[in-house]
This record gives sequence, C-alpha cells and structure tokens, in this order.
Amino acid sequence: MKRNIRNTDRLARLVIAALAVWLAIAVGAGTAGGIIVLVVAGIMTATALSGFCPLYLLPGRISRRRKLA
Repeated sequence: MKRNIRNTDRLARLVIAALAVWLAIAVGAGTAGGIIVLVVAGIMTATALSGFCPLYLLPGRISRRRKLA
C-alpha cells in the first residue's frame, strides 16, 4: 500500500480520534452512540497510523504528492 495521506491530514485524524474517544466516554461508551463514535475513532486512528485511506482512491484523489522520476 502506498501512502496517500499527508502528514497534516494524519495529525488531524489523530486529533479527531482523540476527540471522538472523549465524546464516546461523555455519552457513554456502552451506548449505541458511544460504540459508533468509538468505531469512527478506530478507523481514524488506523488510517492515520498506516498513512493510507481507501476512500481517497474512489474519486482518484491523491493527497500526497507524487515524486517525479
């Protein structure tokens, strides 16, 4: 997998994941809303750590600059 997320996007995803965990705890982690928010936090964390987002492939968007040979 080639990385298609820039570092600023990765940082933003980690911040959003942290806020989502806080929100899940605030509403109750065992509630339906809390579980949904925790799943979103997990997805954001996974894509931030891997540097790859499969949704960016759908519209053909590449947010990371390609190196010219």
